[in-house]
Amino acid sequence: MWHTSRGDRTLRASEASLVSLAIDTMIDALLVHLDDEDDVAIAPECQSGIAVYDSLTVSQRVGLLHDVARYLLTDTKTTFPLSATTEAAVAAIFIEVRDQVAIEIDLYPENAKNGLPSEALTWRLHVLEAHHALSREPAIDDREAIFDDESVVLPQVDSADLELWEGLIEKLTDAVLWDRDFELADSFLDVDPGVSHQRRRLLGIDNDYFTYVAPDPRPEQVMRLVWNTRDIIRAKPH
Repeated sequence: MWHTSRGDRTLRASEASLVSLAIDTMIDALLVHLDDEDDVAIAPECQSGIAVYDSLTVSQRVGLLHDVARYLLTDTKTTFPLSATTEAAVAAIFIEVRDQVAIEIDLYPENAKNGLPSEALTWRLHVLEAHHALSREPAIDDREAIFDDESVVLPQVDSADLELWEGLIEKLTDAVLWDRDFELADSFLDVDPGVSHQRRRLLGIDNDYFTYVAPDPRPEQVMRLVWNTRDIIRAKPH
């Protein structure tokens, strides 16, 4: 269960399937580099563009993705404490979705003569299904519906308009994340504690939001975390 912008909830149905597929893909990419001598040196294909997440080692990312998968996708008794690190990981998951949609579009041009094979539409279909599922989801705690379909331009499933897909993915991200406070990490770390405290107070940020330390599993623990994560994510239909 996660403390989302729409209340404390566990991701369900197509929303959970999309996130599970993204985490599975991220784990696959990380596994290629598990045996690197320099665990800190992450290959370009594993970078998200989110500094807080990208600064973590392969082992740390595996441990963090395991924790995020557990709390996002299963009915835990408590929510995972929000921090710059955990929310950056969630954002990185949706960046992975965006990147995979872009790859699909590059590999398979729109309106191919003989139609697109089903595997060419995997990510775009998941994004659309997640959007439709959240549009039908009832309001939580008297909040407004998560999405208003009338305000969203929905692309056709074979559309190559990446900008439209990015808009949908951003809405899916916003249905989980409260904000993007993790992007402010550099403004709070390595500055005078008094200044940092004042900035956090003005922005309503918890004192330990930027100081949470990502899990750092030992080498012999990493593969077990990978297996446990896959048990969680592959229980969700893709």
